[in-house]
Amino acid sequence: MSNRPPQQLNIIITMYLGYAAMMICRQMVTILSPALLADETLSLTKTNLGDFAAYGTLGALVGKLIWGPLADKMGGRFTFLIGIFLTAIFVIAFGLSPNVMAFTVFSFLLYGTKSSGWPGMTKLVGEWYHPQHYGRAWSILSTSSRFSVVLATLFFGWLLSFMHWRTVAFIAAFFACVILVGCYFYLKEKPENPKFFKENESTTDSDVDSKADKNPENYGIAMASKQALNNKYNHPLRGTSTLGGLVAFARSPRVWLVVIMLMMLTCMMAFLDFVAVYLMENYQLTPSQAAMASTVFPVGSLSGLLASIAFYDRFSKKGIRTVLTIALTVSLVSVLTLQYLPLFNLSADLNYLVALGAIFFFAFSLSPAYYLPMSIFSIEYGGPHSATLVCLIDAFGFAASAIFAFVGGRLADSVGGWSSFMNMLILISAVGIISVWAFMHAEYKAAKGGVT
Repeated sequence: MSNRPPQQLNIIITMYLGYAAMMICRQMVTILSPALLADETLSLTKTNLGDFAAYGTLGALVGKLIWGPLADKMGGRFTFLIGIFLTAIFVIAFGLSPNVMAFTVFSFLLYGTKSSGWPGMTKLVGEWYHPQHYGRAWSILSTSSRFSVVLATLFFGWLLSFMHWRTVAFIAAFFACVILVGCYFYLKEKPENPKFFKENESTTDSDVDSKADKNPENYGIAMASKQALNNKYNHPLRGTSTLGGLVAFARSPRVWLVVIMLMMLTCMMAFLDFVAVYLMENYQLTPSQAAMASTVFPVGSLSGLLASIAFYDRFSKKGIRTVLTIALTVSLVSVLTLQYLPLFNLSADLNYLVALGAIFFFAFSLSPAYYLPMSIFSIEYGGPHSATLVCLIDAFGFAASAIFAFVGGRLADSVGGWSSFMNMLILISAVGIISVWAFMHAEYKAAKGGVT
């Protein structure tokens, strides 16, 4: 995977565990939601739960605007470590919350501090990995969020069956603190050797010509790799201020295309926040059963990312455009299945299994498009301002997701119920297909023309 496997392995494992700790703390708002709804002393409604997710998403948006520039200035390691510490603190505060106002405030703060994870890793990936392996590195790291959500939902969902939800929140914070200690000692800011990649770079002109003779597709990939490494050390934004970087981003059509794409995909991913309650109400599950059954979403997302580890770096931009467009079409078909499943008059058990399968394939097809193109683009195009760019793009995504959560909770509580909710998700999924194709087509054109 890399020119320095031992060091890079330590870094990726440390980032993997650290981001998992942040995701577990952030996910406690969702995992605990059925128990919060069932706790009669709190008198919460689905609208309240939707508001927690919405205000949390707004907190994530604000966090992105803070953590991105901070990571570019202070470095990925500092940003990453402080993020783990603060998420642990705020999940404890969430567990101590006595009322709707407190839940809302600490949801906002918890999501906001968790936002430090991705910009921190963006800087670290840019320092430690060859551009040719960004896709694989991000595929592995992205599984951290999904894998941790799967394990956390199963484990903490199981704990909810015999523990009070407040105790479960405190246990999650303890796990995060243990991981923080390990990250402090093993996570390094950047390689000590300034020629970490250059001295082992083997993609020479003769190598490129040889690949061109064998396969035009391989030639395109080899040329892109060589160009990306040159861009890494001679980035056009090197030496510019944060403001100068923002001006360059604002003038780029590709930046706006990736923003629109991520807004759609983030709304689609936000379905995860509603899955447990959706399953509980439509299939008569207990809160604990619903929390554990909802793991089908992160399992599907995790499976999609594991598949992307094998294929993403092997395709050209044109190939990725085709694969991701097909994948998003599968996601749309999955939502249509959930919406019209009652029309097939299946048995209750079969209905439930088909619904779980549809949720699985929705997440499986969505996750590579959601995590990888934007992360890779931010490092390659953003250069010294990569953390700012990734957070700026994410901020737009979270803004769209906050609106989705506000509207989604109210639609689920409305007369139309979950049917109205699914109609909204169908529309967003259809637009998502178009946005993914448009961005990847722009990337293909830029790569073909040798544009950074």
